Amino acid sequence: MLRMDGFTYRHATSWAHALELWQANPDARYVAGGTDLLPNVKHGIFKPRTLVGLSGIPGGVELVHEGVRIGAAMRLQDLADDPVVRELLPPLAASAGLVASPQIRAMGTLGGNVLLDTRCLYYNQTEPWRQALGYCLKASGTWCHVVGGPKTCVATQSSDTVPVLLALDARLHLLGPAGARVLAIRDLYRFNGMDHLAVEPNELLTDIVVPRPGGGFRGSYQKLRTRDSIDFPQLGVAICGEWAGTTPTRLEIVIGAASPQPKPLRGLEAFLGRPLGDEGVQEIATLAHKQTRPQDSVHGGAAWRRQMAAVFVRRGLTQLREAK
Repeated sequence: MLRMDGFTYRHATSWAHALELWQANPDARYVAGGTDLLPNVKHGIFKPRTLVGLSGIPGGVELVHEGVRIGAAMRLQDLADDPVVRELLPPLAASAGLVASPQIRAMGTLGGNVLLDTRCLYYNQTEPWRQALGYCLKASGTWCHVVGGPKTCVATQSSDTVPVLLALDARLHLLGPAGARVLAIRDLYRFNGMDHLAVEPNELLTDIVVPRPGGGFRGSYQKLRTRDSIDFPQLGVAICGEWAGTTPTRLEIVIGAASPQPKPLRGLEAFLGRPLGDEGVQEIATLAHKQTRPQDSVHGGAAWRRQMAAVFVRRGLTQLREAK
């Protein structure tokens, strides 16, 4: 049995209260559902002396002038079941419904999924296991066992909702000691498994705002994993766009769970404004294969996962093109 070191728990009743509690305990970590943080505490990856609990802060969905505003504290299962999200943002509801298992979705939050720590086969292990290996570049060591070098950490960003939110051009509302700010989700992630988030440790993610899609919106999310529940994605592919019949007028494809940073596909402008036939679908799938460079930091061979990126893109585009 894995046990956690002792810590003090402080329960926040609002975002402002949570920030006050953190400022009084600067060694603290925020915890909402705890489905990712607490296993890492049990593994000795994090050893916080104080946890500031966010579970008492409500999260919900609201239609606002900017689009659809979703509270970061919203549970993933609630997000998957929400009628507004299912109607206006079906790929986001689908991605939330594919996270782990029903028990974890009932606890985990959207904010936790967006700010999910990067994962690696050499990092997400017990402390004795990691110690026997000499630790790793991300935690207590000086060497990345994936790339075989001391300079680059390629632990993978493995959130299911992030590729969809990026394809939908979401905006993040953050609250910190310096006040509130808005950050495009495209600017949140860095290609650095040790420091992959462009936020300060004391900043809170309070809301995610997704622009309301235009007419003819179609979208999908596909997840590659060994088992149909529990597992993190070995690859995630989000496709969102606006269509007039078989003609895409706007198209975004984002590949997730391949590297520390979700990757929008480049070069899609050439396929807009004209019917997308089988040849065009295959050309975009080839782009996905060329631009996707998975790392061996999660289960499943990199070459296989790269090939599956092309398969998922081809499959998703074909389904969206033929949708009514």
